[in-house]
Amino acid sequence: GLVSWDTTATMNGCLTGLVGITAGCATVEPWAGFVIGVVSGWLYLLGSRLLIKFRIDDAVDAIPVHMFGGAWGVISTGLFTAPRRLPVAFGGMTEHVGWFYSWGRGSTDFTLLGI
Repeated sequence: GLVSWDTTATMNGCLTGLVGITAGCATVEPWAGFVIGVVSGWLYLLGSRLLIKFRIDDAVDAIPVHMFGGAWGVISTGLFTAPRRLPVAFGGMTEHVGWFYSWGRGSTDFTLLGI
């Protein structure tokens, strides 16, 4: 089909990336912030299509931007929190690192899942 550029989707995808990184901005590395932002943008596109599929009216796509981006931001903080950044952000606390970093320490605690 015909490929077109949607400026509104582009701006809302960027905004969703900003919403997603807000939760863990003090505790994640820059590369992780990039990953969080990119995944947030894709989640915006998925959320916007889901709203259309379920016939939920959201004229400015605020639900996909804030709900999907915010939920991913909270989950991604639990995944990507770096041990090097915790003391700077929270004054010496280093035991609650992200899930991926806890695997690197040899721990397989599933604190993200609440188990």
